Amino acid sequence: MNRTGTLLLMLVLIGCGDDDATFPDGGTDAGEGTDSGIDDSGTDAGEADAGIDSGPPGPACAEALGLYVDSTCENVGPDILAYSPRFWLWSDATDKERFIRFPEGSVIDTRNRDAWVFPVGTKIWKTFSLDGRRLETRVMEKTESGTGAFNWQFRTYRWSEDGTSVTEVVDGESNVLDTGHDIPSQAMCVQCHGPAGGGSPDGVLGFGTIQLAHEDTETNLATLAELELVSETVTNDEGAIPGDEATVAALGYLHANCGHCHGPANGAVPAPGGGLGLWVEAELGDVTESAVFRTAVRAMAGWRDPMSPETALQRVAPGNPEGSAVYLRMGIRGAGQMPQIATEVVHTEGLEVIEEWIRNGTFPD
Repeated sequence: MNRTGTLLLMLVLIGCGDDDATFPDGGTDAGEGTDSGIDDSGTDAGEADAGIDSGPPGPACAEALGLYVDSTCENVGPDILAYSPRFWLWSDATDKERFIRFPEGSVIDTRNRDAWVFPVGTKIWKTFSLDGRRLETRVMEKTESGTGAFNWQFRTYRWSEDGTSVTEVVDGESNVLDTGHDIPSQAMCVQCHGPAGGGSPDGVLGFGTIQLAHEDTETNLATLAELELVSETVTNDEGAIPGDEATVAALGYLHANCGHCHGPANGAVPAPGGGLGLWVEAELGDVTESAVFRTAVRAMAGWRDPMSPETALQRVAPGNPEGSAVYLRMGIRGAGQMPQIATEVVHTEGLEVIEEWIRNGTFPD
């Protein structure tokens, strides 16, 4: 078990999204993983010390992160792939850069389209920026075979004011560079990447069948096959979300921002939070076969709107956003908010996507 194992064991018992559970108030940018949450899948820094001393500058970016090849912090190694998920994780207006590297000669086990298994030595970087300034880079590296967060090592780094060096942050830090962005403690990474969630069983978010089924960037399903990085070729058709435009946009948003805790109820991963599945499965023939339609549409919610506790709500009430718990909880911050962690600011554009779907989308009986 890696050096965060003891704390991870404690956190694995924490549920991410039971309709009837009581949760702490949210934080900022906790991860996707998720990119993220979004595309993709990022945190609540509940264990962070808001008054932490930033201390002396850390080591140069190239030395500490193993990502860049020189001190410019711009040029990455030739064996590192930049990628962007199709659906982005909301992280309170921060921009994100994502990179991944695989050991030479290794492949991702893609036999289960919903549950990719990554080779030992896989390394993933995600950098958060705001107004052109890099604030934080998160690094996850697979150190042991098998699946799950306990086979990965998680590290978080704060960037210096001048953007030339980074300092590892173990216990979290609030208000990085006076931007409001919070770095989570390394132990908190398991809350989105671990078995308490219901997304990818190997802990990787934003890099899978649904999220790479696009042609927008140079790293996608097709290029993974061309580079012989997958055990079986995965096609865009397998990652397509069926339905009208509003449905595709909404289900993609829920997949990226909610699915890592509310996973599919199909046995591929642990039971979804609260019995609610918002992770979109691959190879869907019809949208009604999705976990979203099976567990959310017209299903009763255990959560009640504090402003109208006497009114029973559906999780998703077709034609009625104001009567839909999913929509209402996305629109609040504090007690009852969703996502539970990773954000202190309501994502108004994302809320509009969900509202449009609920109000005007197609909902077969």
